[in-house]
Amino acid sequence: MNLQELKDKLPDALKPLADQYGPTIITMTTAELQSWLNYVFVGRYTEAYALYLKAAGNEVYLSEWDQEYAKWQTDNQANADQIAMSNKIALALCQVMLGIILACVGL
Repeated sequence: MNLQELKDKLPDALKPLADQYGPTIITMTTAELQSWLNYVFVGRYTEAYALYLKAAGNEVYLSEWDQEYAKWQTDNQANADQIAMSNKIALALCQVMLGIILACVGL
């Protein structure tokens, strides 16, 4: 398939995007396209985009993307740790409140 054949199959709204992304997508192998779809299907969008960048042969953008993704992962872990601590504090407070409330109602 060439770019024009691809564009002929698309609605008008997507044709400008086909000009931008189509050439790379056309060069992707069947296995790469299947992997890309699998990543998107399970919500692994960062891996899908990295696969696209790899197929595009743009090592500079791929390297920058990998660095940014690593920062996101670090930030996500820090947020997860903070949420876990908040949940532990809330649980401890609720346990204390439960004891007080049970005493208050005579149980």
